[in-house]
Amino acid sequence: MKIGFQGYIGSHSEAATQKFVQDLNFLYAEQIPLIDSKNVVAALEKRQIDYGVMATENSVAGEVLETKDALNNNIEMLAQIKLSIHHCLFTKSKNAQIDFVASHIQALKQTIHTRHKILPDAKEVVCIDTAIAAKMLYDGDYPQNYAVICRQNAGEYYTLNLYAKNIEDDPLNVTTFGLFVLRK
Repeated sequence: MKIGFQGYIGSHSEAATQKFVQDLNFLYAEQIPLIDSKNVVAALEKRQIDYGVMATENSVAGEVLETKDALNNNIEMLAQIKLSIHHCLFTKSKNAQIDFVASHIQALKQTIHTRHKILPDAKEVVCIDTAIAAKMLYDGDYPQNYAVICRQNAGEYYTLNLYAKNIEDDPLNVTTFGLFVLRK
């Protein structure tokens, strides 16, 4: 069985996928990062995956437009879960001067007030995924004056410097994730 998810390794969507696998007792489920909702829907339609996991709504930032725009009448939701979402701010080095903050648009929306208190002059840079932003900082695709917003496990995986923890504006920040299939 193959489950594709919106996001990359270390993303909230991967965590949601793991929860679906556990809750539904899916044995031997191959979990495939497909980066965005459009890719998840395409893989479902081409029958490259059996299930797709995508974020549908966040309690702070609202509807996930990426998923809404990708969905069509060929796809249906089988189940949904809600996950508490916590964001961390990571830098490449301990004393980095931060001029830019990169992350997925949803993470940027969920942290806007906290970020403006911590880094009032930092400019936002939209990235396709929170975990990819961490990878890009690690790989040097973002310069030293960038910080990224991602899950703590993603920043730690890429050995980045934890600048601030739990920077979501609402400590009760929750995202709803759907488990999708190709309609029969």
